[in-house]
Amino acid sequence: DAKTFVCQVGTNSHGTGQNRTELHVYKVPEAPEIVANPAGISVLNNEISQIAQCVSRNSFPAPNITWHKNGEQLEEKTGSPVVKIQSTRTRESSGLYTVSSTLFDHVSREDRNSLYHCTVHYWLRGQRHAVESRRVNVTVFYPTEHVKLEVMPSSVLVKEGDNVQLVCEADGNPPPIFSFYKRELENKWHELSSVGDADSGVLKLNNVTKSSSGLYRCQTLGLDDMRQLEKDVELVVNCNSPLYVRQDEVVNLTCKAIAFPRPSVRWSVNGTAHEYIENQHIASNLTVRVNRDLMRAGAMCRVSNELGAIEERIQLLDQKTPESKGVIIVAIIVCILVVAVLGSVIYFLHKKGKIPCGRAGKQDM
Repeated sequence: DAKTFVCQVGTNSHGTGQNRTELHVYKVPEAPEIVANPAGISVLNNEISQIAQCVSRNSFPAPNITWHKNGEQLEEKTGSPVVKIQSTRTRESSGLYTVSSTLFDHVSREDRNSLYHCTVHYWLRGQRHAVESRRVNVTVFYPTEHVKLEVMPSSVLVKEGDNVQLVCEADGNPPPIFSFYKRELENKWHELSSVGDADSGVLKLNNVTKSSSGLYRCQTLGLDDMRQLEKDVELVVNCNSPLYVRQDEVVNLTCKAIAFPRPSVRWSVNGTAHEYIENQHIASNLTVRVNRDLMRAGAMCRVSNELGAIEERIQLLDQKTPESKGVIIVAIIVCILVVAVLGSVIYFLHKKGKIPCGRAGKQDM
């Protein structure tokens, strides 16, 4: 019915006359439907790829479609970067129009967070109107550039009997294949990927012991570019059984560490401290009398140098037995690895100077 209508009037004596008018018919288009590329797009693809397709149905006259990325309108470009827009228009049997538009573009790593939408523009009673589609995100595949490996909970807090997770994170998409290793003697690496849920980047170590200490490695294999990356982390397992004492006892607390450069040792409680070297360890011996405050808070030993710091709390528990008439000396050994910056030399010294856990007069924290 959108056409020109003519009215003609005629008489026998004066001839005929006519005038015309145009009838404009409008049909508001349906909201545009947008579908993102379901297969995803790799940043390594040198050719432009289909980003999304937009369709608007049942409108008259035929509308136009524009594309937008993060709110900014995209224009077709033939230079660099290339942006291509393909549009089609179909007139249905009802006389109404269906319009379709497809966007082609290159993607980058940053486009993993980009939002695309299309807008349908149409005329109604001489005025221009617009209807926007929903925003869609396109799956972008990109190679791994950074790998992070962490001990959870923090390696500073790990004690014998704890359950530990080594969490490996990589920024590639799809997530790479993870493999875990532990360094053994003679700098050989033993694969641990069968332990825990390594496929997801998590290595589970349950009920750890002092022998669980050491250097661990996470190795990633990217599925997009088949490149390998790796990251190392040191796990330190402290022997931390509580010390049973009695009120007013005199105890001898010993804090030992291996580090380079030589660290300083500080105690959180007042007492008589003596620092010395023993088997490549720096050691501090603190003599203190047990009181209520010490029983409640425990004693904190802090070892630090310019490369870092680490601390360990010694827990004191009431033995609840008749008081001793003599002076009892109890030794606690706190083994702390602060910084091993000399590679195999420090590693060898650490292995050589390691003190085993025991309960006969000494406890290894």
